[in-house]
Amino acid sequence: MHARYLYCIIESRKNEEFGEIGIGGSKVYAVTYKDLGAVVSNSPGVDPIDVLSEGITHQKVVEEVMKNFAIIPMSFGQVPKSEEDVKGFLAEHYDELKELFVTVEGKVELGLKASWKMDKIMKEIVNSNDRIRILQKQINSLPEEKSYYLKIELGKLVADELKTHGEALAEKIFDSLKPVAVEAKMNKPLNDRMILNSAFLVARDKEGHFDEIVNEIEKKYPELTLKYVVSAPYNFVTIGA
Repeated sequence: MHARYLYCIIESRKNEEFGEIGIGGSKVYAVTYKDLGAVVSNSPGVDPIDVLSEGITHQKVVEEVMKNFAIIPMSFGQVPKSEEDVKGFLAEHYDELKELFVTVEGKVELGLKASWKMDKIMKEIVNSNDRIRILQKQINSLPEEKSYYLKIELGKLVADELKTHGEALAEKIFDSLKPVAVEAKMNKPLNDRMILNSAFLVARDKEGHFDEIVNEIEKKYPELTLKYVVSAPYNFVTIGA
């Protein structure tokens, strides 16, 4: 008996097939219960390390299914033991899943990350902060051994300025996009340069308007690098097997 690797849930009464695009080149298809289908493939093994290494394949399968269906994405590494277990999961969570489909139907998750272009933002900070500009001049005029503590002070001032400016700017960007979304979520930045890590659940007929606002943000803030992606609604409807 082969375990099944679970990618996502769709609404369908048919045993849909998506081709041999799964982990290890396995066939991807739907196991149905009533009007719900769990998109699965045979798992090549139950070693969690092997499963996690196929994260890219997992995402590609989800993206392929999304072309024709609203989906509820599953987290990586969900490996039910059999098709009966898959059907049992659908039966157990049927009402919850149907409610989640109301949330995602006709909508798409749009992710926006914003990070500093350090050369540009550093110039802006030096030009706009008198104390930082004065310290920089003092450091440049002193021998290295005499500027140690000034450099520490300068580093703290710059870090504080980046944090304060970044938080204010992130909030401004988030607030400008939030009214277009059905739901919005601000996640923790992934590194020191990133000031915004956000996700928005947007109706498909509002996606063009959302795009326009993102383009305006990109033009308005040349000191930022924006990463803008369409994805499955992981931030809003994920459910575990």
